[in-house]
Amino acid sequence: MDAVAAAPLMTTSLVATNLAGAARLGLMQLIHRGSLRPGDRLNEVALAENFGISRGPLREAARALEGEGVLVSRPRLGFYVVSFSPEEIRGVYAAKTWLEQALIDDLQAHCPVERRRGFLAQLLATAHPDRIAFTEALLRFRLELCASLQNRFLAEMMAALYRKFAIIGAVVPVPDSGDRQAWILGVQQRFWTAMIDSDTGAARAILAEDTAHWLADLPARFAEPAPANRARRRPAVAAQ
Repeated sequence: MDAVAAAPLMTTSLVATNLAGAARLGLMQLIHRGSLRPGDRLNEVALAENFGISRGPLREAARALEGEGVLVSRPRLGFYVVSFSPEEIRGVYAAKTWLEQALIDDLQAHCPVERRRGFLAQLLATAHPDRIAFTEALLRFRLELCASLQNRFLAEMMAALYRKFAIIGAVVPVPDSGDRQAWILGVQQRFWTAMIDSDTGAARAILAEDTAHWLADLPARFAEPAPANRARRRPAVAAQ
């Protein structure tokens, strides 16, 4: 399905600074608002007109988002918002379960307590009322955490997992992004507090609770769409 916002999203300052960057932000805003949903095709002509730019910067922005995993391109058809099946989501969370066990072991063995306190402070600083800003700040924090891990293979796997979470969190609308943010920050604050206390048992239990929370959300997120949209919508699920 083609989708385009009803009103331009860019400010004058954004247009003057970087057209492609502003177009990327505009596309992300449409995705976060649900104006562009998983499986939707980008109507480049309508979007470029809506943003007040040519198709060149719009395509550059779309290619950038394709590189980030938010969009996919299909030959002769254009760009589409990425979508996920329930099985794909369950696979991501299966990987989360065993990767986080290794993460805890690595942190416990190689991350000093003072560094753990620093990570907790950095985590709390990611809080932001804007969903896009929070998602991107959380990803930056998580990638910095990965860079600190002793096991470099684990670091690569965790970074891939966190990027996948960022993509899912970006493309799928949620009823209340404030509730989502509060849950993520609450879980992570409890996790880092447990790690500061070297209570790895509590840390494992907290992350297991987190996984169960997100998996419990799957049935509602994959409910059948309204009849009028059934042929045009592809299923998707919210994630952290």
